Amino acid sequence: MIRFIIFLLVPLMVAACGGGYNPDKDNLSKALPVGESSYYDLGNNKGLMTEGLSSVASAANFEISFNLQDGGSLTLHTFTNSQLQSGFKFKFARQGGALLIQAEAQGQIQNWSSLFTDIDATQKLTFTMDVHNNEHPAHVMIWVGAKSSSMNHTNTIYNSAEDSLDLNYDSSPGNGSGRAWGFELINAQLTNARLSSPQDAHE
Repeated sequence: MIRFIIFLLVPLMVAACGGGYNPDKDNLSKALPVGESSYYDLGNNKGLMTEGLSSVASAANFEISFNLQDGGSLTLHTFTNSQLQSGFKFKFARQGGALLIQAEAQGQIQNWSSLFTDIDATQKLTFTMDVHNNEHPAHVMIWVGAKSSSMNHTNTIYNSAEDSLDLNYDSSPGNGSGRAWGFELINAQLTNARLSSPQDAHE
């Protein structure tokens, strides 16, 4: 009799372990596509990318394509937490045909707009960005266009190791403290976002 009861209970225990509500699977089922990646909708025009960074003390490349309406902006959060806080963020904003860009980390804000004056903000924009968060402060490099093998530290539109002094800063504003990345849109459309290994890796 005891063997019979155990025989009946085992399938029920297995079913109980494998079934039921799984919040991780539920979140994955709600992921939304954006170009080559996907994100979770955080509300208020914010998105958390489903693919995280390997570690806080690492380097990564972020490629984004987007369109801005006049007065609109896209903020890219890198090395951030799941609420898009405490990261290294880039804000791209359009004012007429001009592109304005600010970077912020650890409470410090820098304006890099003077290096982007040749870019027409009325068109679709694509940037490739290295953030070496394993350096202190983070070493940042930005290129115009999609990631390609020709990109290196000599053909950036912005390189914190070389351009900071010209902009009257000592270096980039700081570091992010998380392993996530995401975005915030105001009158803007993100058409592609891709995470990959750093384009210009160095020791």
